[in-house]
Amino acid sequence: MQALEGRIAFITGGASGIGFGMARAFLRHGMKVIVADIRQEHLDMVAAALDRSNGDYHLIRLDVTDRAAMERAADEAERVFGKVHVLCNNAGVASTVPMDEASFADWDFVMNINLGGVINGTTSFLPRIKAHREGGHVVNTSSIGGILPLPGPGGIYTASKFAVRGLTESLRMALAPHGIGVSLLCPGLVRTNLAETTEHLDPSGKRRELSPFKDIESPLDFGMDPLDIGERVVAGIIHNEAYILPHGEFKDEVREAFAEIVEAFPADQAVDPKRAAVEAGRRQATIEAKKAAAGIR
Repeated sequence: MQALEGRIAFITGGASGIGFGMARAFLRHGMKVIVADIRQEHLDMVAAALDRSNGDYHLIRLDVTDRAAMERAADEAERVFGKVHVLCNNAGVASTVPMDEASFADWDFVMNINLGGVINGTTSFLPRIKAHREGGHVVNTSSIGGILPLPGPGGIYTASKFAVRGLTESLRMALAPHGIGVSLLCPGLVRTNLAETTEHLDPSGKRRELSPFKDIESPLDFGMDPLDIGERVVAGIIHNEAYILPHGEFKDEVREAFAEIVEAFPADQAVDPKRAAVEAGRRQATIEAKKAAAGIR
């Protein structure tokens, strides 16, 4: 989607951190933006930070786990701006409990927001984007933790972000026939209030160390500027990038991780020809679907 001016974006978790970075970047590029967020105080800060005179943005208080509320938000977005072209499923929380100690409630808290929010946004908005036939783009926020597993308290977060990655990679192929691009955003450290938001929303009341880096008081303080992430997302949409990977420091580690997977396959194995034929057909269908997705402009 190379022409962004005048297009409308809907961003969950849009009132702080990466979401607000996207919102500011989109506005810079002439888009209209719906900022959706569960925390009223963050929406109030957005209202104070942005100039209301241009009328190019709209604020909605939204719990992404509430499917009825997501539908109402989609209705409101269309009432205000007519339609939505870009959907950014960005709302997320971190893990606060090691996965081997986690309760069902701990799992539900993270999965319902990080994965459920993406599912709910996708299900509510995609029929509307497909219906207006003007093209569009979906950006799902995963994490470098959706490519490289995190230890300790990060396990539940990793599970949710790996799921978002798989969903997004398949969705990119599924939407190619409709002229809708899809990108997976996998950031590393970004200057956000993820830890504070997680603690604010976590119904368990548990306050555990969110970072495995015990020698650093606040690792997020060393993170990338959210506005820089927003500009990378703009570029990713314009160029229809399958993966938006802003943090170059992970390149070698990701290469090593995938090399480990490849090395785990049998070195010398006779494969049943019929099974091989089935997989060859699946592989060719995937190749064709990826080519179609890459061709969207």
